[in-house]
Amino acid sequence: MTPQSPAVNEDNIVKKKALNILMAAFVFSLFTAVTAQAKDIVIFNETNFEIRGVYMSSADDQSWGENLLGSETLSPGEGLKISISGTPNNLDLALVDDEKQELEFSKLDFSDFESLTLFTDGTGRFD
Repeated sequence: MTPQSPAVNEDNIVKKKALNILMAAFVFSLFTAVTAQAKDIVIFNETNFEIRGVYMSSADDQSWGENLLGSETLSPGEGLKISISGTPNNLDLALVDDEKQELEFSKLDFSDFESLTLFTDGTGRFD
């Protein structure tokens, strides 16, 4: 067996490095695409009152942002579809009813769930 010349070894090293860089770029682009996708969830109102405000933010945020209902209301028996961009975990949710009472849920994780059903007693169920 004859040893390879230094030029052949250098070519192999360059090819391996290029292949490693391409693989890393591919994995990074897949990761970015997966984390950038929005996740749709539905909030169902199974209470006996209208919900006039729905606010969602990262648990790290200091403000709620805009009312996801806009000028609409979420009546008993209705659902609201929300698209969450980024990671669907560590989210806070605030609801305001027709008497301006506020109910907050902290550090929710929608990773494995498609919906949240709200009940009159102030509890909720993930489905």
